[in-house]
Amino acid sequence: MMTGHGDDPHAVGGLVRHIPVLLAEVLEALDPKAGETIVDGTFGAGGYTTAILQRGASVVAIDRDPDAIAAG
Repeated sequence: MMTGHGDDPHAVGGLVRHIPVLLAEVLEALDPKAGETIVDGTFGAGGYTTAILQRGASVVAIDRDPDAIAAG
């Protein structure tokens, strides 16, 4: 999934990806652990979901955008 740059998903150098800017703060607040299940209601490009999975927790990811779901 790409960030919004009009209808063109490209920038100089290639595709533009979303960078979760509050990742550290979200991980600190959630403190995900193995055996936990967390709901990501804004799946998007999957940045938060990926980080939560890397901490060992399971994720139920939700997004209205079928392209985001397919890319995830």
